[in-house]
Amino acid sequence: MSEDLAGVWPLLGMRLKTARLELAIADTRDLMNLARASGDIQPADEPRYHKSYLYEPSPDRERHLLQKHWRALAHWKPTSWDLHLAIRLGGVAIGVQNMWANNFAVVRDVETGSWITRSHQGQGYGTEARAAILEFAFAHLGALEAHTSYVKGNIASETVSRKLGYVYNGRRAYDRDGVRTIEHCMLLDAAAWETHRVAGVSVEGGHSRLSGVVRRRLTLRPLGRRGGRAPTA
Repeated sequence: MSEDLAGVWPLLGMRLKTARLELAIADTRDLMNLARASGDIQPADEPRYHKSYLYEPSPDRERHLLQKHWRALAHWKPTSWDLHLAIRLGGVAIGVQNMWANNFAVVRDVETGSWITRSHQGQGYGTEARAAILEFAFAHLGALEAHTSYVKGNIASETVSRKLGYVYNGRRAYDRDGVRTIEHCMLLDAAAWETHRVAGVSVEGGHSRLSGVVRRRLTLRPLGRRGGRAPTA
């Protein structure tokens, strides 16, 4: 992203880094790579684990992905935000890690979701990306809880959550494309995150100017490299 734009909108200059990955607001090149990658998330005969737009035919799927990215930036405000980060491996976007919150200054909890293209699954990238966004949430924004969920059968998502310290937090039913679908909820509180914290995650760029973009009435902790345990796949 342009340094001039980052000067106006600090999130554009933020980078979350792990041993192998970099997470950042997607630029034009990222968006093109993600549009292509979104067409190969899982075999066609497996249960649908992700947002329904990811299963739309081309070019509707790609256009919907772009709209969601632009909408998240356009609707950003301190009381309600949705952070969409491209997951980059060797400079190439291979998936998306997002985190959203409502009334964060009071409630201080976040929810996360992600997807990675099928050719890069099973190599620990999902764990690293989640660890990075959790570092940002807990160590820099002062979150008290992080929530996530998975559809029955999505063993990979459940495994990542349990590896990072989440515990089961109930279930809920919803209508997805006219089908009753059960979603299982997971919860990670600050104490459990600290116990399972992954080392080698850094948050760079944006500095204290993020306080006016991400939240209100809370002071951001200084950005920088933090400690933790060694990362696992």
